[in-house]
Amino acid sequence: MAESIRMDGLKQLKENLRATGNEMTDAFSKAIFELVNEIAKESSRLVPVDTGNLRSSRTVEFNRSPDGTQVNAEIAYGGSAAPYAVVQHERLDYWHPPRPPGKSVVGGRQGTGPVAPGEGRGPKYLEFPFMELMSRQPADLVERVRRNVVYRRGAR
Repeated sequence: MAESIRMDGLKQLKENLRATGNEMTDAFSKAIFELVNEIAKESSRLVPVDTGNLRSSRTVEFNRSPDGTQVNAEIAYGGSAAPYAVVQHERLDYWHPPRPPGKSVVGGRQGTGPVAPGEGRGPKYLEFPFMELMSRQPADLVERVRRNVVYRRGAR
């Protein structure tokens, strides 16, 4: 008969992590990794593109403390495009993209006009997918951990 793990929220998840050791910690880390990559993928779909520098500046970092009790993840846009990244992310009144397809010179107010966050390539390209995903928490995180525990057990 299969074991069952009860997880109704973050408090229960933390208790299970302490009680089950590496198996649960690994499942939790994998769940965070999945969530971060989901946000990163969606942000790439929404980031404004003119020259491609901003889109290609995306970095995703994921690390876990040696004892497995801390998981840190970061998605960033920037590098040489850092000042541009902040402006493009925050300005809701910018036209995106700034030039029509096939044109090599930006001029005047070309493009699609201001784009609502999440409605295409435009502002809040990182914040929007993050907030969308967070609106499904903690249930989504708990389900991912549960799925990863079941997968690991089945792989043995």
